[in-house]
Amino acid sequence: MSAVKAPSYTKDVQIEEDVSFEALITNRQLLRGVLEAGYESPSPIQLKAIPPGKLGLDVIAQAKSGTGKTIAFGIVALEMIDPNDPLPQVLIIAPTREIAIQTQDVIASIGRFMKKLKCHVFIGGFSVEEDWKKLERCQIVVGTPGRLEFLLSQKKLPIKSLRLVVLDEIDKLLDHNFRPVIRKIFTKLPSKKQVMVFSATYEEHLLKQLHNNYTYEPHHVMLAVNTPSLEGVTQYYQVVSPPLDDNWVGKYKFYEEKFKKLADLLSQVPFYQCIVFINHRGRAADLANYLTKNGWTAMNISGGLDQKARLKTMSKARNFQLRVLVCSDLIARGIDIERVNLVVNIDMPKDPETYLHRVGRTGRYGTYGLAISFVDKDEMEFLEHLQTHYDVKMEPLPDVIPNEHHQRPLASEADMKAYEKLSSAREKIEMEGDAIPVILTKPESENIEACMQDVTDDDDDPNDNEQDEEANSEISSQYWDYPYHGYHWTHPWYAWPYYRTAPQPYYNRYEGDFIPPDIPF
Repeated sequence: MSAVKAPSYTKDVQIEEDVSFEALITNRQLLRGVLEAGYESPSPIQLKAIPPGKLGLDVIAQAKSGTGKTIAFGIVALEMIDPNDPLPQVLIIAPTREIAIQTQDVIASIGRFMKKLKCHVFIGGFSVEEDWKKLERCQIVVGTPGRLEFLLSQKKLPIKSLRLVVLDEIDKLLDHNFRPVIRKIFTKLPSKKQVMVFSATYEEHLLKQLHNNYTYEPHHVMLAVNTPSLEGVTQYYQVVSPPLDDNWVGKYKFYEEKFKKLADLLSQVPFYQCIVFINHRGRAADLANYLTKNGWTAMNISGGLDQKARLKTMSKARNFQLRVLVCSDLIARGIDIERVNLVVNIDMPKDPETYLHRVGRTGRYGTYGLAISFVDKDEMEFLEHLQTHYDVKMEPLPDVIPNEHHQRPLASEADMKAYEKLSSAREKIEMEGDAIPVILTKPESENIEACMQDVTDDDDDPNDNEQDEEANSEISSQYWDYPYHGYHWTHPWYAWPYYRTAPQPYYNRYEGDFIPPDIPF
């Protein structure tokens, strides 16, 4: 592959201020970890959110997907902790297991030179007994709501040293599924604590909830109020014919057409790795099988898979052993796979926010990406709503697609070799020239209606406390024993670890009532 000059970073991760990491990070071991991880300069969200965070203020922060929010609260957390205190001092809550694992991985990577630092992940799918052992020495706890609430209810998660709580993807954590569990968690936490919340999107009712029940005189950092979509992502749509019949046969032909169009698209558009979103778990598995037979090494991931399978799939994607990752909305938000420069929506999501999160899987941290959506005539109104109210610019898919998203070279020689190896599988299929049929799993006759329903709300169970001993050993080998390599361009942070000492009693400030700690809001 010939080296092409990489385009400059998009403006949404650039700052005008002359600020370096040396000026922002006081802990020299942490600074070394940041620099050796490849981060070069702060992004706007890091420049604006880290100083108030390190001053101990509650923070409500909004920025576009892929602009460095994890690094922002990661730096605040790492500069705050006392490594000589083995008890949890920071609690980070994420809506999915994959986001929690990735967050732990990032923090462990940039903090790897900090002696005595222990950051562990606590999620469903793993042994509770192993969690208890890890909590004997763990300054930073990262987890999903169900497992964290269970550990707190069993009094296995010490909170007397807790100083900072981070709510990542807060719009998801306070939706109707997760909100009751988050409330239970907060009733068990100390009243005197710092709270930082992060998301790419906020509605007015969400801000009211945060002000009334979760934060104390928060400092607002709002960087994406008018333009939540990423600047570096070029977006197109392609019209497909809707199903003629609303039954199994009609749906079969509809997805058959979409699968073939996707295969043609992947043959025409250059890309390193691609994420394909589909609203049905069963069709996701069918699509991954179809693409693999066509030479596009593919796997699928969804909330319906066990934890070991999910870990294996994400590991292969991160290690460049896959070209295509087919998924439901499980990884629509928060997940970084650095080589993904193409996103395809086989099915459109049901709401604009999910669309923004989906296409935000490419164009990460100021790079460039391409997003293509298949739409039928009934979805054109949704398309118009996106363009009118969310500053999304989508055009019909042209015959010749601009190549800007594919101009940045791969980061290493190993990546180039992996790319060539994966590409050769596709080239072999093309040389053979045999048409690969689409094979869709037919549902049982008595469950046709249920099997054909979309699965758009594909989150982990808010009360998830599933245990899987095999998955526990799997994550140990894949994530905890080596530094994080998911990012490799720029990132940032800084300020002093002064934290608020004013008490924060449990008040429902909207109603004005005192809420005892053992009763949910």
